[in-house]
Amino acid sequence: MIEPPASVAAHMSTELVGKPGSVFLVLSGPGGTGKSSLIRRWRDADPAVGYVKNVTTRARRSPDPISGVDDDEFFEFVTRREFHRLVEDGQLAQWVNPQEGYYSGTPLGPLLDAVAEGRDLIFDYTPQLYLNLQRAFPDQVVGVFVAPPSLEVLRDRLAGRGSEDGAKLELKFAMGAQDLAYVDLHDYHVTNVDLESTLDTLRSILRAEKARLRRSPNLAQIYGAMRDPRQMLFYYDPGQRRISAITEP
Repeated sequence: MIEPPASVAAHMSTELVGKPGSVFLVLSGPGGTGKSSLIRRWRDADPAVGYVKNVTTRARRSPDPISGVDDDEFFEFVTRREFHRLVEDGQLAQWVNPQEGYYSGTPLGPLLDAVAEGRDLIFDYTPQLYLNLQRAFPDQVVGVFVAPPSLEVLRDRLAGRGSEDGAKLELKFAMGAQDLAYVDLHDYHVTNVDLESTLDTLRSILRAEKARLRRSPNLAQIYGAMRDPRQMLFYYDPGQRRISAITEP
């Protein structure tokens, strides 16, 4: 019969299972890279995946003629007066003013609820929104920069949506090009060539993040209780010969 070392004897039946906290997986990058389409497809396949709509003052856009993505799936539309009230009352986790007269932000309450319940959330953001949320929730936020196959493809996707034209389309593309300067501030990078393969990668990233040791502080307590503080990093010393030999001549 195997006799466990004294430091682990009391923990032989302890379940070595982590209890990971929330992950806020932020899909970040220029508009037109397919972030909304990815989230829509993910939520259709797994309705349990959490999503919090942004509040915005901009006008509704018509559904995307290519992807079918509808603004009402991703935004709550409010007046500028209402948005101002939300900011003043501290009800937004973050907010931005990317263009004149256009404000967008994330409600704080649902995020705090998700952390309390250990639920995961996914987000469709620009790098500016991502970095703001990272500052507010540094322990939960994981940034994935979603890139187009090329800037030429990005230009064509933006034009194909038909939601902007002329100067507004030029501005949208220029803003997207500026987003590329913040790639290095993200944790992961994916190039969205194909929605299904990109979604597989995103699911893998979420699974990997849930397995990070730092997300399961209960494991540190379990393994810490089994650690023999006298042991150093030797190759093997199952019989504790190294310690007993200290006093030998």
